[in-house]
Amino acid sequence: MRVALFHNRYATRGGEDAAFDLEVEQLRKAGCDVRTFVVDNASLGPAGAVRAAFTARRGAGMAARLGEFLAEHPVDVGHVHNSFPLLTPVVHEVLSERGIPSVQTLHNYRLACANGAFLRDGRSCEDCVVAGPWNAVRHGCWRGSRLATAVWADATAAHRRRGTWECVARFVAPSAFAARKLSEAGLPAERVTVVPNPVEDPGVPARPGRGAVFVGRLSSEKGAALLLDAWQALPEVPLTLVGDGPEAGALREQAKRLPAVRFTGTLDREGVRAELARAAFLVAPSLCYETFGLAPAEALAAGRAIVVPRATALADLVDGGRGGILFDAGDADALARACASLAVDRVGCRALGAEAREVYEERLAPESRVETLLSVYREVSSTR
Repeated sequence: MRVALFHNRYATRGGEDAAFDLEVEQLRKAGCDVRTFVVDNASLGPAGAVRAAFTARRGAGMAARLGEFLAEHPVDVGHVHNSFPLLTPVVHEVLSERGIPSVQTLHNYRLACANGAFLRDGRSCEDCVVAGPWNAVRHGCWRGSRLATAVWADATAAHRRRGTWECVARFVAPSAFAARKLSEAGLPAERVTVVPNPVEDPGVPARPGRGAVFVGRLSSEKGAALLLDAWQALPEVPLTLVGDGPEAGALREQAKRLPAVRFTGTLDREGVRAELARAAFLVAPSLCYETFGLAPAEALAAGRAIVVPRATALADLVDGGRGGILFDAGDADALARACASLAVDRVGCRALGAEAREVYEERLAPESRVETLLSVYREVSSTR
């Protein structure tokens, strides 16, 4: 099957970029003829919000570039990952005009939320689902800027009016939780299919190490500050934070009186695997809903128990209590108790780690999830 994958990279590499790269790799291993069309937010420069304002609605010259790409690379299906702000949803219109069915992976909630997380001031917020996209401007929900948020609101409203999303044959949600939220926000449930994000198989898990590891962007929505609050009750338990982001300086300051806490900065794939091997379990204390949770999924693959919040997409990864522990989102005391239970009961932690690997093999292994995605491709191709 000939497939074109489209993606708008972020200025700072994150989970969506990693998922896109692994998607390409897994589809090629499955025998697909994969072509890629990639643009990068790093090209926006200092005046990014202003430049984005001239591209996000229609994409200056983007339709022509996409047309040239498709003329050079005939395909059976077009699969879009992130399109904001440079690629723009015009990619679906271009595919539709050429009779090519399109699939859209929804890595975030940006179709209905400016920051893509349904989160404002540290709390869940779905106001724009009801009040419409311009509601977000008064709060400056994207990057804390009313101007930047207006870029999103204008583009979102324009594409809704044009019916751009009617061009999409199938939406892919990385979790059942995300599928429910997006359906509640207006996407027709019959056009949403759950396909987990790709997670590489690291092989036979190593024997668990000690303590906990956090892997992710050091930003407010990921809950790293909450994790350090919880660690006040666990000063002797090793905790490693892998990643970087806007809250890095404040978090290092917060951790000064916690001698068992260390920061590694951003690590490559092998570095993350090494830190997972060193730890006994992974903690993902996210304050937002998430749509999947790559780091917790990678921990399952590595045979590590996970600690994740209830009422989020991350909870979908804990299969009826198999492979991890749930805690009440935003509750530092509950988080501390969950982590303490794994730190103290090392036998129980190893048992949960073994279950975690089983959950990965049953639900996230590359072969099964790629076959699910290919079945989506075949179905939309049959009705082109």
